[in-house]
Amino acid sequence: MNYRGIRDYFLSKIKFGIGFEKELKRIKELYSISESQLSELKNKEFVKQYRNAYLNSKFYNELYRKHGLGVNSVRSIDDAEKIPIITKDDIRHRVDDLLTTNRLFVYKAFTSGTTGSPLKLYRDYQSVCKEYSYGYYFQNIHGYNLGDKVISIKGDLDKDEISRFDKALNTLHLSSYNLNEKNILKYYELIKEFEPKVVKAYPSSLQILSTELYKKGLDLHIPIAFTSSEVLHDWQRRIIERILHSKVIDWYGNSEQTIALGQVKENLYQDVPLYGHIEVKENHIITTGFINKSFPLIRYQVDDIIKLKCDASCIRCCTERIIGRDNQYVRLKNGQQIGLLDHAFNFNNIKNILAAQIVQKVPGEIDLNIIPDYNFTKQNKAELLKNLTQLVTEDCKIHYNEITEDQIIKTKAGKFNLMVSYLDTKDKDAAAKEILKEIDTA
Repeated sequence: MNYRGIRDYFLSKIKFGIGFEKELKRIKELYSISESQLSELKNKEFVKQYRNAYLNSKFYNELYRKHGLGVNSVRSIDDAEKIPIITKDDIRHRVDDLLTTNRLFVYKAFTSGTTGSPLKLYRDYQSVCKEYSYGYYFQNIHGYNLGDKVISIKGDLDKDEISRFDKALNTLHLSSYNLNEKNILKYYELIKEFEPKVVKAYPSSLQILSTELYKKGLDLHIPIAFTSSEVLHDWQRRIIERILHSKVIDWYGNSEQTIALGQVKENLYQDVPLYGHIEVKENHIITTGFINKSFPLIRYQVDDIIKLKCDASCIRCCTERIIGRDNQYVRLKNGQQIGLLDHAFNFNNIKNILAAQIVQKVPGEIDLNIIPDYNFTKQNKAELLKNLTQLVTEDCKIHYNEITEDQIIKTKAGKFNLMVSYLDTKDKDAAAKEILKEIDTA
């Protein structure tokens, strides 16, 4: 067995090991209990996580003492407003101080870096088991069973790879980087030969797959499509369903493990029970995660916007719309779209960047605007340009600029995105929308 085979085997044992069945049983029970019972459990978990942080985390102990809080100051979720809100910037340089346990018992992870500056995190192995148990149970109630044939289209393959088979999970991984017009027939043959029951992918990847297949006069039959990590637009859902003949089920979560919403109907998402606590604000969300005791994030601000379908006091937050994480593309001169650019920043050697923004005004050209940290090096710059070039290809010209905070382009709400496009909005996703129009009128 090669290195990757061994790694896949042990990862599967961690994710679906001895605690997996126990977690599944617990989660199944949570989905069946009353709102009053769930409310009582949420109160207990919230208080437990607060006390855990206060007693065992250097960062929180200092923060809460500074705000006049004691270990018994929080007795229920009703006391949440007493607790100061924290942001990525507050913890970016103090992540080790957030830990409530020895670093030997956790491993590093990173956020997606949608602002061009990924945040280092820690996860313990219990949280990994809980995360996968929640995800599996959600997918299971929508038709997926462990062992079913799965196609996974994400950015976890090397740049020169198109596919890799994970025998342990019966999953064929396909590269999102290499999914384009040039390679579409390879993807088609791989998927058709594998005959998957399920595809798991970013919405943009399934959109590109569907669009390129339609242009070749091809389609596929994959019964279930699970999407995540980006906003799923209605028109994307429609084209995916038409070309892949899939039922599309969406999931919203974050790398920080503080929020999870699962789609229960086409225009309805619901809070996953006892995953965390959500406070919905006008321009952001305040989240508290329950599943990671070693790296607690309490009243942590997430700069996405969700629109409630129920009253704000609802125990299981019902959401009709998620705004944010809207994947944007770089467009090449030939019309090809390149997305998922945050992956250029998600490598351990890309350090010392405070923020970044990619701006496009002309097809086939982009401005890479960087706010460097004081110890940003030529090597950091070279690695970043190399990674970005691999994503957008040599056909896209990159103009590198070092800028200051006041030069970052922000929204009316004061947020900024990694990708800003000034190309005519009528042309964005034009090929896919035109194809959908053709399908609708056929």
